[in-house]
Amino acid sequence: MPDDKKALRKSLRTNFNPGPRDHLNRVLLRARQAAHLPALMAGKSIERPIFIIGAPRSGTSMLYAVLRTSSKLAHWPGEAHEVWEADHHPALRGWDSNALTAEDADAATRARIRRDFFLVTGTGKRLIDKTPRNALRIGFIDALFPDARYIFLQRDGRDNVNSLINAWRTPRYRTYALPEPHSIPGVDPKWWKFTLYPGWREDVGGPLEVVCANQWKSSYDHSLAAFERVPRSRYRAIKYEQLVESPEEEVARLMEFLELDLESAVKEKATAARTKPVNVVTPPERGKWRRENRAEIERVLPLIAPTMEALGYGD
Repeated sequence: MPDDKKALRKSLRTNFNPGPRDHLNRVLLRARQAAHLPALMAGKSIERPIFIIGAPRSGTSMLYAVLRTSSKLAHWPGEAHEVWEADHHPALRGWDSNALTAEDADAATRARIRRDFFLVTGTGKRLIDKTPRNALRIGFIDALFPDARYIFLQRDGRDNVNSLINAWRTPRYRTYALPEPHSIPGVDPKWWKFTLYPGWREDVGGPLEVVCANQWKSSYDHSLAAFERVPRSRYRAIKYEQLVESPEEEVARLMEFLELDLESAVKEKATAARTKPVNVVTPPERGKWRRENRAEIERVLPLIAPTMEALGYGD
């Protein structure tokens, strides 16, 4: 990974092989930013942004796709890694992890991130963002946006880890080209996928299920600890399983919490989520781990059990 910040920022765009649609979205983004620049110069700022928090492969893409349909919300095209990590890319921090705290939110970082997101929303809309790595950064986010609203999406660790295992084994979801290849059996040694959690170097030899279990566990352990310091009025917890079973009802509750109208387009998108899964390797199915990666999941059950209990998942 190059050290030049511009090159690092470019590497953080969601698609490593952008096509015509990606280039068009980039042009539209620049036009939107230019249109909102006068309001920024006039002293306007972002208000009550919304952040979906959850482990990778926990259903955040599905929920994001539904909620961002609201005419009152705006979002960065794709996941906003180039905004969040322009100054905090792991390569700039000794490849430590994705974790950040309020102490990392210095004045320059606050100004840049708030500016970048305001140029997407302008004065007429609120930001909605979905970045699973932010499960390790809630204190950092809250220092940037003390009026933020959070949706805390939780998923059964067994199914979540199963989904992570499947995703690691595909060519998709490349995240970081590490300075040195890992040796996790059965996957591409050049790429680290998904969250770079504290202590990841201890797991570079695998097995894969331990890496995935620690990605899930670290996401929710960090989130649970952070939300103890966030007023309950500013976040709502939701179970992925309930969202899949009753998307219309769950989305309606979330829109009420966010003080947004439940527009027909949002309701239609929620209904469509029942039959049109978003960003999946295989279609959603509760308990799918038992027939896909049962042996691997059973080996990591003791590792994830305490966090499962803290999230309210029983047997």
